[in-house]
Amino acid sequence: MRPLLLSMTAFGPYKGTETIDFKELGENKLFVISGATGAGKTTIFDGICFALYGQASGEDRADSGAMRSDFADDGVQTTVGLTFEIHSRVYRIMRQIPHVKIGNKSKTVARCEFYELTADGEIPYVDRQIVSEINKKAEELIGFTQAQFSQIVMLPQGEFRKFLTSDTENKETIMRKIFKTEPYREIVEKLKLKKDIAQTELTNEIQLNEGYIRQISSVLPERESLIFTFLANDNRNDSQIVQGLDEELSYYNEKTTDDKREYEESVKKHAEVLSSFHTAKSLNERFVELEQQKNSLSALSERIPLMDTKEQQLAEAERAAAIEEIELQYSGLKKEVIQKAAALEKASYAVQVATEKMGKNEILFKAEEGRKEEREQLAETLIRLNGHLPAVSELASKEATLNLMKKEIGSLDLKLSETVGKAIVETEKLDVLKMKIDQLEEKLLPLDKRVDLLNEMNEQCKILDEFISIQKLTTTIEIEKNEKEERYKKQKIDYDQFEKSWLNNQAAMLAESLHDGESCPVCGSQEHPAKSQGHLETVVTKEQLDGEKKALADVESEYRTAAAKLQNIDEQLNDKMEEIKRLQIDVESDTLHLLKKELETEVANLREHRKLLTELKVKLKEQEVIATELVTEKLTKERALFERKSTYEKELALIEMTLQVIPEDVRILDVLQQRITETATKKIELEQAWDRVQKSLNDAKELLMTSRSAVMHTENALKEAEEKRGSAETRFKEALLKSGFPTEEVYGEAKMPAVNRVSLREEIFDFKQRLHSLREAVAGLQQVLEGKEIVELSGLELIVDELKIVYEKAFADYNRSMEFAKAAHGIKEKIEQSVKIRNGLEKTCGKITALYDVVRGQNGLKLSFERYIQIEYLERIIQSANERLKEMTNGQFELIRSDRQEIRGKQSGLGLDVYDAYTGQTRDVKTLSGGEKFNASLCLALGMADVIQSFQGSVSIDTMFIDEGFGSLDEESLSKAIDTLIDLQKSGRMIGVISHVEELKAAFPAILEVRKSKEGHSKTKFVVK
Repeated sequence: MRPLLLSMTAFGPYKGTETIDFKELGENKLFVISGATGAGKTTIFDGICFALYGQASGEDRADSGAMRSDFADDGVQTTVGLTFEIHSRVYRIMRQIPHVKIGNKSKTVARCEFYELTADGEIPYVDRQIVSEINKKAEELIGFTQAQFSQIVMLPQGEFRKFLTSDTENKETIMRKIFKTEPYREIVEKLKLKKDIAQTELTNEIQLNEGYIRQISSVLPERESLIFTFLANDNRNDSQIVQGLDEELSYYNEKTTDDKREYEESVKKHAEVLSSFHTAKSLNERFVELEQQKNSLSALSERIPLMDTKEQQLAEAERAAAIEEIELQYSGLKKEVIQKAAALEKASYAVQVATEKMGKNEILFKAEEGRKEEREQLAETLIRLNGHLPAVSELASKEATLNLMKKEIGSLDLKLSETVGKAIVETEKLDVLKMKIDQLEEKLLPLDKRVDLLNEMNEQCKILDEFISIQKLTTTIEIEKNEKEERYKKQKIDYDQFEKSWLNNQAAMLAESLHDGESCPVCGSQEHPAKSQGHLETVVTKEQLDGEKKALADVESEYRTAAAKLQNIDEQLNDKMEEIKRLQIDVESDTLHLLKKELETEVANLREHRKLLTELKVKLKEQEVIATELVTEKLTKERALFERKSTYEKELALIEMTLQVIPEDVRILDVLQQRITETATKKIELEQAWDRVQKSLNDAKELLMTSRSAVMHTENALKEAEEKRGSAETRFKEALLKSGFPTEEVYGEAKMPAVNRVSLREEIFDFKQRLHSLREAVAGLQQVLEGKEIVELSGLELIVDELKIVYEKAFADYNRSMEFAKAAHGIKEKIEQSVKIRNGLEKTCGKITALYDVVRGQNGLKLSFERYIQIEYLERIIQSANERLKEMTNGQFELIRSDRQEIRGKQSGLGLDVYDAYTGQTRDVKTLSGGEKFNASLCLALGMADVIQSFQGSVSIDTMFIDEGFGSLDEESLSKAIDTLIDLQKSGRMIGVISHVEELKAAFPAILEVRKSKEGHSKTKFVVK
């Protein structure tokens, strides 16, 4: 990214519109931004960063609302615009910060624009000119997030030194943002979830196993056995439980076999006695049956005389039945004579009626014959009316169709109005959703900055808490050190006194052994003018002196260790104090924690807004689909309405043409059909009347002839029937005498219906059959029971009941034993299966937990998986940084990754040390001087830029801005730094530096002067040498 034109209006110290045209630099790639303190040098960097990302370059300037110029007029909007080039294409981005005008409560409208500049003009680079889409597109185009941009392209005042001196956790956060290593941290979270799930499953399985074990006492009766001994022991194990259940299973299997044998024996004994009981009971039942059969035979014998009488009546009825046919013939012929006489009388009357009817029909025939002309006129009228019927029917059909079309057009018009109304409502809903989304996106603008600020506050709170903790620890360790120092001093005094006593004793012993003329073992002199005259003090041996010396050495070691520990904790306290001073944290105030809580609440609310925004965007898509469907439906209905109206007008023109050829009095189909119906009805009535009179006359003639013929035929039939009746009467009287019936009355009494005869015959037969059967049965039972007596059953039945109780108890014992064996087997299988599953889960849980501990950094190196990946990036950054650092420091310094672990078990692996070639020692980078830190930080930032560009091939770092830092360098270091920047310029990069250093101004070919007016606001101007 290379800036071409920066425009700032009412931004920072710039009251009006300030335009910086970087094209004025021409071929110069290096320039210094120079000006008085507070003139607005850093604001230029803020303007570039704000235009691209909506955030300033430094974390201490995160509030975009505070960027509005205090000098700006109330009506002037705060606006920042940047035209820049990337990959040979030019873009323009603009952001407008809202503010509250005097007298208003609400802020002005915020705006943002992003365009690509082409030969054809400006083309929108985003679908919608809203903050979220512009931020996303800007990051995609430039290739950096705001955090990456501030670390690599734009190095704000003091910000880029953070990476050099921060601890592992801070570097981890920075590198996570820059190199996007979040997925590796997510792996840890996923493994934690898996670990928790595996641990839960294992716990559940253990609880299930314990449940199975607790069930044993409830399903098996307690007895003296291994299982209940183990259950009473709290230190039991699964193998003991399984062993105990095996013993129980064997016990109950054997008991089941024994109980089954006892059950089968008792059932067999019961069956034998029960068989004897049933045999005796059957014999007693035979005696009862014999008595019953005898009683039945006696009752039946009493009915024999009655049945003889019935048998005689049946014989007489059979004789009467033999002449019943002759009687029927005779009765039939008598009825026939009576019927023939009645028929003759009826036929004579019919002849009389037919003659009268014939006369009437002849009169009616002559009347209808005279209406012939009227019938012919009606036929002609009917033909004429039917000729108009097809045309009028078609006309009526078309008119009906036309009416339906008219109604349909009205319905379509109504539906179209409803659809238009719905479309307006849904479009308004769509607009409301878009407005809400825009408002939420505007509210969410500061979210990323607030999250970053919250992270920074968390870090500050963490540093403050660590400082307070170290401060407390320092007091404790200092007290411990003072106590050990006092012990050491006391021990030293005691030892010196002890040593002095030992030396005095040695001198006294030596003096006693010296004699004149003998050489002194100390000085060699043979004369001893001043020998010690003292006496031996308390005897102190060499062993005692060595013991005291060792005790002194131990106390001294404890004192030196405590002193070193205090020195170390003091260094840590000083380091934390430097961090606190650098971050300007008030140690005495609790404001930081309160601000953090407020910020946490604000971030939580903003995240809720973001969640709501996601939901609203989903609703927006759904609403867009609804609105689009309604628009499509509206167009479809409009087209259908237009087509219907066109068809209606065509059909109306055809109807008007048809009306011209149809007489006016028959144009209505109902009227025409009514006239046709009336004419046809009248015509039919006349024709039917004519047909009726003709038919009636013919029928009357035929009836008269038929009646006369019937009278003649009936007279002959009556005569013949009377002759047959006489013959039948003679035959019937002869048959009565022959069958033994003296008179018709006797014959009538003997007669019986055929059904009654059959019933009586069957009754007599059944009586004889049953009488015979009872006699045979009584004789048979008497023969079977001869010599036998009735058996007493009560005693035998009591024995059967007692044996039944015995076998039922045996059966219950057998079932109970089987159930206990089954329960023991079932619980044993469940426990074995549970143990198998638990063992598998323990292995799985152990593996996952071990892997989770490794990847989260709970290992000897305190190195997480994400940090292991980040180390590769850090090593490459260090390698690239050292190439410049060695040159800038004449080979004195070289950065190396530190393997030391952080204090109090904190995560490690990303710390930095510096190797000093002059001393041959490696030390913490925090021990570097201000200028040395600047050189190291600059090289580290440049190295990071090289690494990022190597990993992201599409990213082009054509520009770099550096804010302050050169004033801390000596003349030689400054010269080296300038040489490094000139080398960077040779690679094609534009480099801008904020500095007050005159040597830098003199060395650079261009200066961007920032001048503050007397009124306090500023102006800029390029000075190219």
